[in-house]
Amino acid sequence: MSRSILPELLQDLEDYLEKQATAWQRQPEGCRMPTLPSTPDGKVNVRAVTLALGRSQSQEQHLFKQAALKSAINAVATEQGLKPIGSQTGADVEKVVADRLRRTEKRANDVSRLVAEQASVIEKQRRTIEALREQIRIFEETGQVLRTGPLRT
Repeated sequence: MSRSILPELLQDLEDYLEKQATAWQRQPEGCRMPTLPSTPDGKVNVRAVTLALGRSQSQEQHLFKQAALKSAINAVATEQGLKPIGSQTGADVEKVVADRLRRTEKRANDVSRLVAEQASVIEKQRRTIEALREQIRIFEETGQVLRTGPLRT
C-alpha cells in the first residue's frame, strides 16, 4: 500500500507559505505587492504554487481539493489581497451560466431532433406492419400470396 503524500505536501506548503508571508511582511506597508504567484485577474495561481513547491502538475489537484492545503493558501492569499482558491468573479459566474445555458439549449435541440426522427421511424414501421397484416389477411382468405406492388412504407 502506498503512503499518502499529503503530510509531506502540507509540510512543504507550510514552509513555502511562511517564506512568502515573511517576504510580503518585509515590504513597505504602503506599497506591498503579493509574493504569492497570481493570475492576471488577481487569483492565486495554484499551478505556479505547485511548481514552486517542486511538485508535478498532477499534484495540483490536492491544493484544490484538500481543505487543509486550500485553507493554508487562502489565508496567505487573503492577507496579500489575492482572491482565494475557488473564487469566481461576476464575469466568471456569468460565463459559467451562459455556457451552461448554451449546453442545455443544444441538448434540448438534439433531443427534439431525435424525437422527430424516432417519430418518423415509428410511423414508417406502423405503415409496414399494416401492409404485412393486409398480406396475411389476403393469404388467410385465399391461400395465395398476392402482391400487387412493393410494400408501402
